[in-house]
Amino acid sequence: MVEAWDAAGGNAGGASILIPGGGRRGRRWEGGIGSGANWWLIGEILLLIAEKPSHGYELMNRLRDFGIYLEGVGQMGNIYRILSELEVLGFIRSNWETVGPGPARKIYEITPEGKFHLKRIAHSAETFRDTLDTFIERCSKIL
Repeated sequence: MVEAWDAAGGNAGGASILIPGGGRRGRRWEGGIGSGANWWLIGEILLLIAEKPSHGYELMNRLRDFGIYLEGVGQMGNIYRILSELEVLGFIRSNWETVGPGPARKIYEITPEGKFHLKRIAHSAETFRDTLDTFIERCSKIL
């Protein structure tokens, strides 16, 4: 998957990120980690799945570790759309868990391609952190 993505120009040397919402027109990639508002959420979801394979509702609760509080069916729909796109791209895979009480649950786990993409997001986050440090330092000089 990663090789096909590179060959298709989806990753032209910089950190590219999935922008959910390609819908029926297909998935789209945009260059630059700062493209789109969901890049950080995607990184958090991939990290949480890499730490522990999880189902969607559990992921929603674990996102609170990052200060993200999602409530209601609409918010869960957004998470499931992102999970679906990550799965289509080969960054995660899912299996149905039918053991235990209650209905079957779809458990998501990260793939090697997903770990590769998570590494790129982490690198871009480091760069962004450096930019934020510079911003804060300069603000502190004038405020």
